Amino acid sequence: MPERFVDRTLRAFSDDIASDAPVPGGGSASAFAGAMGAALAAMVARIASKKSNDEALRDYIAEMDNLRADFLRLVDDDSAAYAGVAEAMKLPRNTDAEKDARTERVQSALLAASRVPLELARTSRRLLDACERGLAKAPPAAVSDIGVGAILSEAALEGAAMNVMINLASVKDRGQVKALSEDLDRAIEGAAAQRKRITDFVESRIAR
Repeated sequence: MPERFVDRTLRAFSDDIASDAPVPGGGSASAFAGAMGAALAAMVARIASKKSNDEALRDYIAEMDNLRADFLRLVDDDSAAYAGVAEAMKLPRNTDAEKDARTERVQSALLAASRVPLELARTSRRLLDACERGLAKAPPAAVSDIGVGAILSEAALEGAAMNVMINLASVKDRGQVKALSEDLDRAIEGAAAQRKRITDFVESRIAR
């Protein structure tokens, strides 16, 4: 079984992204950004929990660890989904039957490759929501870390959105395009303003 990208070293993973291979690409990179954001939010909560027995903090830590696991899964899920598109594109198209079969495979693969980054977009928005909730409990010395977590969650969300859009651009089923686009719009709506609220709060706490 091939090695999972998430099991590679950071240097090796960055080398994989820098190569001319179709995967991993922007979707996997976005998912890893989300994983780092969730890790930072968990770290801030763990620091806060050293001086508190608040059960809500323990629940928050578990939530962030689960989100991080979701992001790490999506690193490889995104690459696997787009690899399906790349394989479908290689199918022969010498006869009408082959062309029809190839078109069907490509369209199916493009839909799958759109749904994975859509899941990433939803997961990223959940992280952004969690970062905003985590501000109240963030220790002064670690408040910047949850701000970075929010920035990374927005980057993951925006990166995921780009990957959904570029794959949907080649999907012929307009009903699927409309449904998935509307789902994406719901994930994105208000995210930039939410991130700004978070970073404005963080900057107010660390202003020189």
